[in-house]
Amino acid sequence: MPRIGHRRNDPTDVKVFILNPEGNYLTAAPDGLRFTPDRSRALIFDFRADQVAEQLREIQTVHGLALRAEPVPLAEIYETCDRCKELFMPFMTFFDGKRFLCADCRRLVAGSRQTQAGRKISGKPC
Repeated sequence: MPRIGHRRNDPTDVKVFILNPEGNYLTAAPDGLRFTPDRSRALIFDFRADQVAEQLREIQTVHGLALRAEPVPLAEIYETCDRCKELFMPFMTFFDGKRFLCADCRRLVAGSRQTQAGRKISGKPC
């Protein structure tokens, strides 16, 4: 479980799924935790912040259940900036109503809009 006060979305932490020996993913259900073959319903953990290795060892010791952690593919974690095509953590991107932008591209687009607005106001053609 997450530690109290730990930082979620730490970009240096590895995101992981938890799988049982049959290859099903840990998920939350109204009545508790379950395993499902549907990866889209899987819980995602921060490997270090959630102390996944330690918890999996404890579950193995206490319950004899050998669970494993599998890294989440980067394409499923990161957002792609629609302008520069670089990958960024979701909290580092901005949606302008049409596209996702990184901070640099957002500044460039905002600067471009201000320049165009200034030209329209001054009567000079764009």
